[in-house]
Formats: sequence, C-alpha cells, structure tokens
Amino acid sequence: MGDLTEAVMDARYRNSFGRIAGYLPENRQAVEAWLTGFAGQALERKEELSSSVAALKQVIKADGSIQMLVDGMLEKLPRQLRFFEGIDHLLKCVDQVITTAPEYHPDPNERILFPLSALFAPLSLTPPGAAVLRMPAFNTALRNVLKAWCVFLDSAQSRYVLTETGNGWLAAQSVEQNKLDQYVIPDRTAEHWGFASFNDFFHRKVKPEARPIATDPNAVIASGDAAYVRVDQNVGKSAGKSAGFPLKGQGYTLAEMFNHHAYADQFIGASVVQLVPPAMGYHRWHSPVDGVVRHVETIPGQVFSVAESSGPALAAQDVSFSAEVAANTRGLIFIESTAPRIGMVALVPVGMSEVSSVTITANQGQEVKKGDEIGYFSYGGSDIVMVFQKQSNVTVLPNADKHYRVGEQIALAHLTS
Repeated sequence: MGDLTEAVMDARYRNSFGRIAGYLPENRQAVEAWLTGFAGQALERKEELSSSVAALKQVIKADGSIQMLVDGMLEKLPRQLRFFEGIDHLLKCVDQVITTAPEYHPDPNERILFPLSALFAPLSLTPPGAAVLRMPAFNTALRNVLKAWCVFLDSAQSRYVLTETGNGWLAAQSVEQNKLDQYVIPDRTAEHWGFASFNDFFHRKVKPEARPIATDPNAVIASGDAAYVRVDQNVGKSAGKSAGFPLKGQGYTLAEMFNHHAYADQFIGASVVQLVPPAMGYHRWHSPVDGVVRHVETIPGQVFSVAESSGPALAAQDVSFSAEVAANTRGLIFIESTAPRIGMVALVPVGMSEVSSVTITANQGQEVKKGDEIGYFSYGGSDIVMVFQKQSNVTVLPNADKHYRVGEQIALAHLTS
C-alpha cells in the first residue's frame, strides 16, 4: 500500500464511498478533528463492553496472529492519526458508536454519519489493517458488532435523536433539507412523530404521489432514489473475460456478484448500471419492470473491505465501487420481465458500509408490477446495481443531472434494427 503520506490519504479519502455518498464531510481534516474529540470521550467510558464488542476482543486476544496485526495497524498509523492508545481504547470507541444513534447536523462538515468508517478507514490503509480485515474470524466478529448496532437502531432506545430540537432529525431545518414532507409520517402529533426507531425513520416510506411511475411498457425505471454512477457494457461471467468496473487492476465478475448462481450464464456480456442512494434520502427499492420474481437471496459479505480508485480524485459519476459489489453483503433478485424485449433483469442492492443491512421483501414466484416495493436498506451506506442481459435490447439513458427518483425511466427496450 505504500507510505501513508498526506497526498495518499487525501486521494484515498476523496475517492472513498463515505465522502462521495455524503455520509462524511468533504474535508478529511474535519473527520480527524471529530476523531480527536470522539476518542477522548470514549477513553473516559466506564461501562462494560457490549457483548458483541467483548466477543471481538476475545477473538483478538485468542489469536496471536490477529492480535499482532491489530497492534500493527495501530502502530503503523502516521503520528497525526494515532487517536487510539491501544486495542482496549479502540474497542471502547467501537462500543461508543454502537450504543448511540447518528445525530442530524445541518453543517456538512460536522456530519459524521459513518462513525465506524471514520474509525477504520485510516486503519484499513495500513498493511496490517488491510490484512486483519480480510481474516474471516476478525471480519465475522466485526460483522456481529454491526448486527448488534442494527439491533440498537431498530430499538425504541434509538429514538432519542428523533426530536424537533437541537440535532434532532425532526427539526425544521432537517425537515426542509431532507424533504420529509414527501414521506409517510406515522403521526406528526405523537412523540418522535410515531416512528418506532431510528431505522424506522431511516427507511421511511415515500408518499406514492411523490414518486410517479413511468407508464411506457418498454421503459425500465430506476429501482431507487439514487445518483447515476456509471454503466459498463459486455461484463463477463468469469476471469479472463471482460469483467467491467476495473479497480486497481482488479474487477468483479458476474459469477462473483451473483454468488455463482446458475443465472449468471444468462447474463454473459451484460450491461451493468451502478446507482448510489443519497445519505439520508429514500432507502427502499422497487421493481424496475413488470414481471415475475424468479430468485431471491441475501449474500453475507465482508465489512470495511478495502477498495478504492487509484489515480487522481474522481467526480461522483466516475467513481466505481466494484470490488465492494462482489465482496460486501448484498441482495440478489432476478425478475423475468413480461416485456419480451426486456428479458430477465437482476437487481443487486449492496450494503456498502456501517450496518450494511439488506432486507428483501419480495418472494420467489411473486408477480410484481413496475414500482412495487421489493426491499429496503437499514442504516448505512448502500449501492444499487441493475444488470441487463446482452440480448435484452435495453439501452441505458442517463438523464441530464444523473440523479434519479424511483419511477423515473432509466432505460428503454427497443426494437432491433
């Protein structure tokens, strides 16, 4: 990975998913300032570690190679990034995160919506950090920590940030900034507006009239509110063929993305569209076509996997998170369209960071209409990938500002010439 110079760290940060998607500030120094204060607060914690964090500690202490790598990643940090006084301090920081809910901040430079990413991003750039994050025992224990955080964010305890005052998500400025009037509010007169938990607020439903559905029978709609990142053509099934989304000399394959499902053979030479939902926008996904759900599954993956673009900083539309698409927790939904020219469409919702929770609500064999809800993300960063068969005659038509809402046409099936 080379030395962690200021230039290297700035480039990695500018190309990071958290910054691009709006979960972290534009300026890396703002994250470091937050880390300084946060690490100091965590050091003062007197509470016992949560069970999941205690289990992570046991994994570290029980395996000499893991402990050596964790010690190494702390020692290899540049002096200005040494926020942690050792493993126990790092674990206190993790425990502090998973027992709290994200607060609203109107100033983007104070918006740390990926606190665990802020903790682990610099650590993952060290050779020992990259190595330990790939070790199954460590990654599994860390995934269990994220599951425990998801349980907290699903609980009524997490509603303390759903208020109309201070840094509450229901404050007037947040209502305007996050366009909450477009969403279904359980009971605006009730405490916390009737939301059962922070996650209940995070994956809130949108009012149908706010997301009209394109009526052209040959139109494919955007599955979620999202920024268009890129489309790649002729994506191959396996290594040695066009793999699409190359990243630092690597690229995912359809076999990897589809978890080696048999349907991968039907998508050789596919077109792949990548979309990134906004940080605190709409986080449910919908069927892009009329059809029948042929297969659904949720694929567990790594957390905090290291994958970033090489070279100079990229604009949002040029950034690829392809390695995470094949490595992170993701859903897999195959829908056979009733429009013959569209054919089979694959939808891959990816949990990119933090909790990485993917919930599929559609069932195999279910008939769906274009715009029907088929799943949602719980708190954390996310990515939506749409895959079209080569023979489908579908042309992707990015709109002018490269941002979509559910129901807007993103592609069109056409007659062959």
